[in-house]
Amino acid sequence: MNIKTLLFAFAALFATATSNATTAVDDPLILLPTIPNNGGNPRSPVAVPVFYQDGYTLTASSYTVGSTVELLDEDDNVFFSTYIYIEGDIQLPTTLAGTYTIEVTRGGMTFIGEIEL
Repeated sequence: MNIKTLLFAFAALFATATSNATTAVDDPLILLPTIPNNGGNPRSPVAVPVFYQDGYTLTASSYTVGSTVELLDEDDNVFFSTYIYIEGDIQLPTTLAGTYTIEVTRGGMTFIGEIEL
C-alpha cells in the first residue's frame, strides 16, 4: 500500500469518526498529515502537532514549536498566519467567525484540519 492510499484511508476513517462529534475544550483539533513537501517517504513516525481550542485561544503542545500556523477560508485566502517560537497560547483575531482550514507546516510536512470560530 503506498503512502497516498494510506493517508486517504486514514483521513476517511477520521472524517467518519468525527463527523457527529462535538468539540469540547479538552478535545484536541484533529490535524491530518499531507504528502511530504519533498515528495519522499518519511523514515520515521511523524509527531502530529496538537492544539486545544478555547474560544479564540489555541493552546499548542511542544510538538508545534518551529511550525507555521495559517487559517484559510474556503477560497484558500490566508486570514491569519503566525510562526510558533515557543510552547504556549496563540490568540486568534476575534474578528474571525465561521469555519476555517487550519494548516500547520513544520519542516517538510503540512498538517491540515478544520477550526470553528
